[in-house]
Amino acid sequence: MKTEKQTFIFQKKHVQEYVQVLGDLNPVYDSEESAQQLGFRTIPVPPAMPMTLYKSFEIPWMLQAPVILRKQQCINHRKMYIGEIYTGFISLSDVKVRKGHTFSKQTLFLYNHEGDLCFSGISQLVSGELA
Repeated sequence: MKTEKQTFIFQKKHVQEYVQVLGDLNPVYDSEESAQQLGFRTIPVPPAMPMTLYKSFEIPWMLQAPVILRKQQCINHRKMYIGEIYTGFISLSDVKVRKGHTFSKQTLFLYNHEGDLCFSGISQLVSGELA
């Protein structure tokens, strides 16, 4: 099962707000000039920031409370940058029901405009029964 595809563009302002909350003082996020001096073409997207996109999707399945995050993994396949277009979706897989608990895996996939996989955000969850 998966969500509808969505298109995203990471904005400089949002990257800077994100790193400020984390307390990340890396100058690569300050300006395009700083990023270029450090070898990037422009400001990169912080490695785990794509996980914040979950809130943008309409999820067609419902996990019943309580929902427990067992394990989470962010895999950066390609560097992502502000101002570029990314398309993604969330898939639900590996669903198993045992003793009234549902074990599942949700994965956020993000692709660049060329169709290359850039990010996989994997969340392994335990919940009540799946609705």
